[in-house]
Amino acid sequence: MCKTVNGKTVWLFENSVASGMNTHSHLSMLHLRNLKRSVLCFLLVVCLFFTGSCSSLQETVIFIPVDSGQIPAGLTITGPSLKGIEIYVRGPKSSVRILSDLKMRYVLDLSGVHTGINSIPIKKDRIILPEGISIVKINPMFLTVTIENKIKKELPVKSLFSGKPATGFTVSGAVAKPSSVILQGPESILGPMDKVLTKSIEIKGLSESFKKEVALDLVEDLEIISPSEIIFAEISIEEKIVTQKFSDIQVEGKNSPFSYLITPPAINIEVKGPLNIIEKLYTEKWIAVYVDLKGLPPGTYVKRATITLPVKTALIGVTPEMFTIKISSNLNKK
Repeated sequence: MCKTVNGKTVWLFENSVASGMNTHSHLSMLHLRNLKRSVLCFLLVVCLFFTGSCSSLQETVIFIPVDSGQIPAGLTITGPSLKGIEIYVRGPKSSVRILSDLKMRYVLDLSGVHTGINSIPIKKDRIILPEGISIVKINPMFLTVTIENKIKKELPVKSLFSGKPATGFTVSGAVAKPSSVILQGPESILGPMDKVLTKSIEIKGLSESFKKEVALDLVEDLEIISPSEIIFAEISIEEKIVTQKFSDIQVEGKNSPFSYLITPPAINIEVKGPLNIIEKLYTEKWIAVYVDLKGLPPGTYVKRATITLPVKTALIGVTPEMFTIKISSNLNKK
C-alpha cells in the first residue's frame, strides 16, 4: 500500500506483516492440537492394552502336600506328619485352571538336618509350575521338623483282648507267632519299650479256642524290620476251674433192712471243677453221700462214706473221713 506525504510516495506494509504473523500463529495452534490428540490416542491404546492383558490373568491359592526327602542315615523324623504348603500364584486363566489336576507335591530338602529341631526353608526353585505362572507368596516360608537318632530293637509280642468270654470260661493262654519282632524307629519311642502289643482281639461271649491273623498296634513312627508284619495269635479258651467247700451234707445209709444211726450225721467236702458245674452242685442235688450197709447184721461199724460227683469234678478234701454206724435189730420202717 502507498500513500503521498509531502509530495512523496510512501509504501506501507503493516497489513502484510500482520497477516503473515496471524497465519504462523494459526499453524502453531493446529500443530499443538494435533499433538495433544496423538498423545491421548496413544495413552488410550496403552490403557486398553494393559486392561486386556490384566483381565486375562488370574490369581489363586493352591495347596501342595509335602513329602520328606532323603534323610541322612541313622536319623529319622518324629512328631506330627508333614502336611503341606499354600502357594499363591498368578498366571493366565487357562494355565491356572489346570493346576489342581497336576497333583503336585513338594519334596522337603532334609540333606543338612541334625538331631533336634530343624527349620527347613521352602525353596521356590523346587516348585515346578507351568510356563507363564509365577509365585506371588508361599505360606509358610519354613517348616519345622524334629530329627532323632533311629535305632533297632527286638521285642516280644503280647496279645491284647477286648471283652470277656462266655460265663464260666476264661482265657487260659495266648501265643503269638512269631513270638518276637525287630522294630525300627526313634530312640525316644522305641528305647523305653519292653514289649509290643497286637491290635485288640475280640473274645466277648466266646467259649472255644481259636486262631486269628492280627496286626501289631504300632505308633506311626515305628516299623517292622523282621520277620514279618503278619502275626498269628492262638487263643486258648477253657472252662473256668474253681474250688468250693460244701458243708453239712447229710450222710445217708443204703441197702439195710434194719434201723441205723450214723455218727456224725453230716460231712464237709471240698470240690474242684468247672464253674458252671460247681455253682449248681448243691442246688441241683448233684452231690450224693452215703454209707453202703448191704449185708451187715445188727452191730457197730466204722466205715468211709461214698461220695458221688458229676463228671469233670474232683473231690480234694473231706471231713470227717470215717463214720460210726450202729445197726439195731429193729427193722427199718422206711
